[in-house]
Amino acid sequence: MEFVKGMWSFIKTLALAGFIAFFCIRGFIFEPFKIPSSSMMPTLLIGDFLIVTKFAYGNRLPLTDYFFWQKEPERGDVVVFKRKGSGLPGSFFGLGDTLFIKRLVGVPGDTIAYHDQTLFINGKPVPEQEIGTYQLQTPAGGPVVTADMYDENLEGIHHAILREPGEPGPEVAETVVPDGMYVMMGDNRDNSRDSRYWQWPSWGFVPKADLMGRAEFIFWSWDDNWVPRFGRIGTILRKTHDAARVPAEHGDAGVVAPVVSSTEPAAK
Repeated sequence: MEFVKGMWSFIKTLALAGFIAFFCIRGFIFEPFKIPSSSMMPTLLIGDFLIVTKFAYGNRLPLTDYFFWQKEPERGDVVVFKRKGSGLPGSFFGLGDTLFIKRLVGVPGDTIAYHDQTLFINGKPVPEQEIGTYQLQTPAGGPVVTADMYDENLEGIHHAILREPGEPGPEVAETVVPDGMYVMMGDNRDNSRDSRYWQWPSWGFVPKADLMGRAEFIFWSWDDNWVPRFGRIGTILRKTHDAARVPAEHGDAGVVAPVVSSTEPAAK
């Protein structure tokens, strides 16, 4: 009997230690996310599973906006952030905020505009070079279209973007990004609800307190038929200056959901 009591006490202690370790790691360090939508194609595809660094921009007390320390986000980062009032179901611990994943393109003090499907920062168009075409599955089971693929250069951070020929895109006037605010855009430029749309015809911004972490790498990926895409496993998402990489596989990201919760399709 004493042996059974001792084993039960040991199991409870082990379970408690495991729970605390999981909570600390997930709350403070890393968290897995699944991509269920298409607004970050071709960088991220539906069915990609990511590791997000929670402390990339500082560390906060879980479930709060209180930071122990802070670090400034960098242009070109692929960022997970929360947004209230998006019109989409909440997916983070059931608290009602929707999580998105986009690329950070504008930092405080930038003068930013979007015209003729082109991003302007501080009065100059962001350099880009056409690198081919991409078979793009449009949202909600729409037709497959041929999109143009470009290498975009955000001050030395290279990444691929998609644009659909003939799509006019929104026109957003030149605006200075306020202190503590950031501008987010999807790499799938004509299929992403982002800073261009939230407060249109003005820009919509994301405050620093709503940044949840930086996407680091893809640790697993499968397609709609649950067939693994082994070639995507280990893909690094945090770019270095002048390091260009064009995704090797076509497929289908914007709203992001934690692996442990249900996923919801993204709005365009």
